[in-house]
Amino acid sequence: MPTVIHFPTENVPPAPEPCALTDLIRDELFHLSSNEYMVNCILERMKPFIATLDCDLELDVEITPENEEGVLQMIPSVQALQTRFDGIISEIISERILHEIHLFHIERASKL
Repeated sequence: MPTVIHFPTENVPPAPEPCALTDLIRDELFHLSSNEYMVNCILERMKPFIATLDCDLELDVEITPENEEGVLQMIPSVQALQTRFDGIISEIISERILHEIHLFHIERASKL
């Protein structure tokens, strides 16, 4: 009976802890035709970046009968600010992903 020699594989780093932002970045990387090894390497490098962005930006406002009308008038402005903030964060994430892909390919090419 012939001996089966397994194809050598690279050590794939463990996948980072999942969170909504990690899942978003993982999906974007797979959309850009990245393989599992590349995705895990990039996500591992991006851990501090993801931790920085993964924060709660809730607006803690106590509504009292005296300030209820003013708070309700602020809601559209706060929603518009949130929309602009989400757009800016999305652009930052996209730029970082492209940068990390570029770094990954440079590192891989330098090892050859």
